[in-house]
Amino acid sequence: MIVNTLYKYYETLLDDRDSGVSRPGLSKAKVAYCLVLSRAGQLLDIVDLRVERRNKLVSREIDVPAQVKRAVNISANFMCDNCTYVLGLSQKNKEEKKDRIKKCFEAFVQLHEEILNGLNDEGAIALLRFLRGWDIASAPEQLIVARYLDGLTEGSNIVFKVEGSEGYIHGRKAVMELWNGYKTDHASDVQMQCLITGRMTGIARLHPSIKGVTGAQSIGASLVSFNLDAFTSYGKTQSFNSPIGEEATFGYTTALNYLLSSEKHRIRIGDTTTVFWAESSTHGLEEDLLGALFFPVLDDNGESEKKEGDTFRRIVRDPQTVKLLHDIFARVKAGKPVSQDLKGIDPYTNFFILGLAPNASRLAVRFWHVDQYGKFIDKIGQHYGDMAIVKRFEKEPDFISIGMILKETAPLKDSKRIAPLLGGVLMRSILSGTPYPMVLYNSIISRIRADQEVNYVRASVIKACLVRNRRFYNKGDEVELTMALNEQNRNAGYMLGRLFSLLEKAQEDASPGINSTIRDRYFGAASAAPGSVFPILLRLAQHHISKAEYGRYTDKRIEDVISCIDGFPSHLNLEDQGQFVLGYYQQRQNLFKKNDKKESAE
Repeated sequence: MIVNTLYKYYETLLDDRDSGVSRPGLSKAKVAYCLVLSRAGQLLDIVDLRVERRNKLVSREIDVPAQVKRAVNISANFMCDNCTYVLGLSQKNKEEKKDRIKKCFEAFVQLHEEILNGLNDEGAIALLRFLRGWDIASAPEQLIVARYLDGLTEGSNIVFKVEGSEGYIHGRKAVMELWNGYKTDHASDVQMQCLITGRMTGIARLHPSIKGVTGAQSIGASLVSFNLDAFTSYGKTQSFNSPIGEEATFGYTTALNYLLSSEKHRIRIGDTTTVFWAESSTHGLEEDLLGALFFPVLDDNGESEKKEGDTFRRIVRDPQTVKLLHDIFARVKAGKPVSQDLKGIDPYTNFFILGLAPNASRLAVRFWHVDQYGKFIDKIGQHYGDMAIVKRFEKEPDFISIGMILKETAPLKDSKRIAPLLGGVLMRSILSGTPYPMVLYNSIISRIRADQEVNYVRASVIKACLVRNRRFYNKGDEVELTMALNEQNRNAGYMLGRLFSLLEKAQEDASPGINSTIRDRYFGAASAAPGSVFPILLRLAQHHISKAEYGRYTDKRIEDVISCIDGFPSHLNLEDQGQFVLGYYQQRQNLFKKNDKKESAE
């Protein structure tokens, strides 16, 4: 299903001239330098093709003849390869023996002799003359090579061109026709029915690498791969276990690499890299909007923060995306249907979301969702509606990104210590509308008990988890969990959380500017075993109330809450501990809201 859908998307991309995807027989490669040859095969110059990105020179990505998949084996690429194969130079930070370097260069020469020999094309003739006359022993001492030696030995790819001609040698019509013929002649000898196209064709033994998945090997990883005897089925080894034709293999891997390289089609959350695409569109508005919904913090310029690895960077959104985003969030706040009548998108188009995570040299599928685009938007809107809660500070975002949620689950809010699988299961619950993973709820409760901090994000997660559980398990007969303080909620945990907040306020009123409150010492115990803590806190409160200027007012509030509590239970279960956190947070925000009104009246 996944591979089949990716192949169909590749066919859609081929019809879009602006997509830039590689045609069959070609592949994208990062190229840093171009060797300029004379028609006699002499090296005249080296052109630096690198481009500047974020104040750093990086290789340019261009279409080259399809490259082979190699690890430690010696296998040359046609017309484009690294300095070891092209010039016989040792790469930096690699301990390569001279014998291996020589074999790599010889393999490169032999491949081009086999393909190009006899072709009447000035580019092909110039390249063969160059390779036949190149001396790898003196290569580092060549004046032109020495000038670019540091860059050449970085390991990036090198291509060729002939002086006075446009384009690269590999792009010449005669060369490409010869290359396509060579690929056809050397197609797989294993003929089977392709699982994707249904045609009898040569089956790919190895599938091209997928690049761009966070945490995977830099050279790429495989989505379809078999490497152990345990995977052998009916005598079929390697990828012959899942027979996919070479054409279909090229198509689905090209489409997936395209998605992973596009910021409009990719987000990275925890260890999971998620790609998404619409079936009937390639203009990118649906994809850009979905990505913006997961990273919703926008400034006045329509920019948002997007996490890549361990760093955040600014992403400039399309103006139409920004307009749609504000429209969706306005509907979420108003409790209105989200996906209806959104201009510029098709809510009925099929939409695909694929979550990938690294697994050694292979990729694991974290989740795979297929649905109408509008339904995905509705589910994401529902997620933000469930997360909605009164803010502590005005500057805090109205809508919390997934990255902010995951960060709160890690000790010291260290993103490197986020549970590896948490990002994937959280995304799955959002996209399917099912309850949030219990590991998320438990992690937030544990962090609150460990560091005694109840902030905006943590309270939002607790509220959302409780709301989802009630909706999913049909607990509609209980009091609704609201954004702000709900005085009709008589849950024991919620009332105890409210009481704890009032007792803390009494202490703060008695000792203005105090650095440490009862929260820093008693919050964890009070939320788990209130029976052993609250008698102590109530005795302390009488002392605080007697000292405070507005102690009578606080005392009356405490009495109102206590009157609704039937004793202090010896312990609270996990759900009631979440209610305790919610009651504490909402009561505290309500108290400061009252104070703000009083101060403004004065």
